Amino acid sequence: MSNQEIPNILVSDKCIKEILSKKSFYAEYQPIVNVKTLDIFGYEALSRFQYRGLNIPPKGVFEYCHKNVDLFFTLEMATKKYQFQNRPDNAKLFINFDPHVFYKKDGANGIFKFFSKQKDFVIELVENSQQSVNIELLIDIFRKLDYKYAIDDFFQDNTLLSIFLLNNCDYLKLDMGILKELKANKSFYLIVDGLVSFAHSSGKLVILEGVESKNDLQIAKDRDIDLVQGFYFEKQFIRK
Repeated sequence: MSNQEIPNILVSDKCIKEILSKKSFYAEYQPIVNVKTLDIFGYEALSRFQYRGLNIPPKGVFEYCHKNVDLFFTLEMATKKYQFQNRPDNAKLFINFDPHVFYKKDGANGIFKFFSKQKDFVIELVENSQQSVNIELLIDIFRKLDYKYAIDDFFQDNTLLSIFLLNNCDYLKLDMGILKELKANKSFYLIVDGLVSFAHSSGKLVILEGVESKNDLQIAKDRDIDLVQGFYFEKQFIRK
């Protein structure tokens, strides 16, 4: 597999359709680890794409497909099916969920019918969720269907900093930028400790992203964070 990436500007309908027809996509499963025991709690499934031997940044693929409702829905369903079919055993699967699938007629029925056949997964809301749909209605549907969900990249600039979502989520994923801030600004501990305390008092688990060293792991332990994710823990599975 090549490490070269093609520029986002070269992504096109032709490119996406060829990826789908040749199934030139796969999944990486990043472990989410219990801070106290270092046992694997779950995996986040991440889509990866190739076009004629070159890697394509996933963000560029999905952003381009937002322009084409049918193409986006087809791509999203194909990658989700792949992620579930190839998931690691005996652990929760965290999947990114983009509400743009609802823009397709009967898209909601299609995605929820698919989810109804799956088990032990957590939905991670992507950063455009609030702009894409009525988020309160979506969360109400999740609750009725007993789906668990996480706020992804919490505290990242221009993302889901929402009191409603904070109150209703099951998992709170703290953005990797928080580690950098904690190392530079000790006063920031007060904010993180408050969030962790709030989460625990309301039955939520806190996940810290971007853990790349033993020192990062120790910071998570000191802050009483439940779970961590990052390059300190090697990717356990790459399914092609």
